[in-house]
Amino acid sequence: MSKTKNYIVLVSFFILLSIVFVIIIHFNFIDVDQILYLKNDFHYNIITLSATIGGFLFTGISILISILDKERIRRLWDNNYLDNLYRFAFIGLSAYAMNVIIAFALLCNDFSNNSAQLQNLEKNLIYIELLTFWVGFGSFVFCSRYLLIIIKKLKPQN
Repeated sequence: MSKTKNYIVLVSFFILLSIVFVIIIHFNFIDVDQILYLKNDFHYNIITLSATIGGFLFTGISILISILDKERIRRLWDNNYLDNLYRFAFIGLSAYAMNVIIAFALLCNDFSNNSAQLQNLEKNLIYIELLTFWVGFGSFVFCSRYLLIIIKKLKPQN
C-alpha cells in the first residue's frame, strides 16, 4: 500500500466516524440528559471501559514492535502495510487518554448547583467525552479488523 492510500483510508475512516457520531447525537440515539441523570456511574464506567480497551491497543502495539525482527513482519513494515495499524492504535490511545481526563474532570466537579452557563459546559464536556470514546472505539475496531487482514497475509499458503 502506498503512503497516500494509507492517509486516504485514515482520513476517510474518521470522516465517516464523525458523520455517524453527528447522526447519533442529532437523532438522540444517546440521551445526554440520561447521562446527566446517571452522573458518576456513567463516568466511572467510561473510565473503566476506556482504560481496558486502551490497554488492549497498547498491548497490540507492544506486540507489533516486539516482532519487527521477523522477516515477514519487517517486510510488511518496510512496505507500509502496518502504517495505519499503528496510526489507528496511537489515535485510539490518545482518544482514550483524553476520555479518561475528561471523565475525571466531570467526576471532580459538581455543575448541578451552578449557573446555566456551567451546566452547558458540563453538557459540552459530555459530548466531548462521548466523541473521544467513539473515536477510540472506532480505532479499536479498525485495528482489530486490520490485524485480522495482516494475520491472513502472514499465514503460510499451502
